[in-house]
Amino acid sequence: MQKNPYLILGVSENATFAELQDAYTKLQNKYKAERFLEGEAGAEAIRKLEEVEWAYNECQIALNQKATINDSSKVYDEISELIKNDKLIEAQSKLDSIDARGAEWHFYQSIIYYKKKWFSESKTQLEICVTLEPKNFKYAEALRKLNEDMAQTDPFANTQNANASQNNSQQYNQNRGGYTDPTMSNTGRNMDACCNTCCTLLCCDSCCECCGGDLIACC
Repeated sequence: MQKNPYLILGVSENATFAELQDAYTKLQNKYKAERFLEGEAGAEAIRKLEEVEWAYNECQIALNQKATINDSSKVYDEISELIKNDKLIEAQSKLDSIDARGAEWHFYQSIIYYKKKWFSESKTQLEICVTLEPKNFKYAEALRKLNEDMAQTDPFANTQNANASQNNSQQYNQNRGGYTDPTMSNTGRNMDACCNTCCTLLCCDSCCECCGGDLIACC
């Protein structure tokens, strides 16, 4: 079973860098002096020196990680404040300066995209959050609400419908060699049959009049 590095150094897990350094220096000096003892005492001092060295390195790593987490938390608080004040350029710049890009980083990126009304990009960032931390309720709930908003209000729906209507009209005219059929009414009914019937009757009336008759009395 691996030993607790804090117990080896004789400090608490909340020890500062200064406290770690002080404990390490005292133990190091102690065992450096004892390593010259004869027999098992000297050998034990050498083992203790190696153990103290290992414990000091482990505690330093843990303390650095805690400092990084605290610093990141402060940065995200600053980013959140900038977003609230609609300072999106400054918020993006500060977000880009963060090297560790975990779920929280993508969450704030999604917020910036949402504020810019880049809804698809915002959704992609939230999906990354959920993938990285599937049990995180905050990310899952944000994605659910965004999906609902996008389903209820599609800012591109009217544009797409208008474009589709225009494309259908253009396609129809292209199929007719660029000619727009004037006999097509607003209801889409073809007027050719009616026009052809009228023309036929007028021709017949003219022929009858030439022969002394009258097919259509009013003409």
